[in-house]
Amino acid sequence: MHEARPNTAKRTPTSALLIAVAFGAVQALLFAMVVPLTTVLAVSSPPAYALVAAVHTAMPLLARVVTRTPGMATLAAFVTGVLISAIAPIGLLALVPMLCAAVTLDLVLPLRRGTAPRSARILLAAAAAGVALFLVALPVFSPDHLVPGVLLATLAARIVGELAVGAAVIGIRRLLMRSGVAR
Repeated sequence: MHEARPNTAKRTPTSALLIAVAFGAVQALLFAMVVPLTTVLAVSSPPAYALVAAVHTAMPLLARVVTRTPGMATLAAFVTGVLISAIAPIGLLALVPMLCAAVTLDLVLPLRRGTAPRSARILLAAAAAGVALFLVALPVFSPDHLVPGVLLATLAARIVGELAVGAAVIGIRRLLMRSGVAR
């Protein structure tokens, strides 16, 4: 007689969790480096802010791509948000845009663990995150910036900035694969 094996759920590998948390911590350091610049740009020039602030999704996207595990962008963004809440001008509210972007990344990239996303899919995820970040930021725009020209420039800057981050992640992934660090 054959005994039926218990139905066990696939668990997230510990290595993926550790990588995501480490990338989240690195992202917090990146945030600390650019927050003086983004604080000024957020008030004075939303398109310039959108372009520079794209760096805030770099490590969550890299965590998701390197680990090939759904949810790792969200975990990395959560860790970043908690770590930066003390220095962010908006405190714990900094979690909202970071998590919105990360959830978007996780949903657009392959949902099956172990599947390597193609470069086009990474760029699509980055562009989708740019649109999501634009929509999240829209309610906090000053009335002076709620004009079609500024809104369109900001949306374009969000998408271009996120595409640049996506291209950088593709390049870093390629280098990590060549060196044998990532598969």
